[in-house]
Amino acid sequence: MFSLLFTAIAGGVFTAHNLRTVGQPDAARKALWGSVAVVALMAIVLALLPYSPNTGAYTVGVGLASAYGLNGYADRFIANPRDFPTKSIWRPLAICLLVFVPIVALLIYAF
Repeated sequence: MFSLLFTAIAGGVFTAHNLRTVGQPDAARKALWGSVAVVALMAIVLALLPYSPNTGAYTVGVGLASAYGLNGYADRFIANPRDFPTKSIWRPLAICLLVFVPIVALLIYAF
């Protein structure tokens, strides 16, 4: 579940930020809400599926599918990606770690 949430939501946030940067606020809003919808839909589907060892594979597949979908969606609005400088990965990594580390610490403390 953790992978599903962070893959889709983080991808939606980053895609929305990039679309706002290139002057596409409506597309950014749709990307963000689309990623939230993917998370909600997959949470429902995974809750309805019986537990199996393959559940992890489902979340990986959904994460990859949502990443490709967001990338394809953003490419429709960003005509020439080479015109925009690449951004550092350190800030997004720090944000994810700020969320991930306390959750893992709480899980370790709980058990």
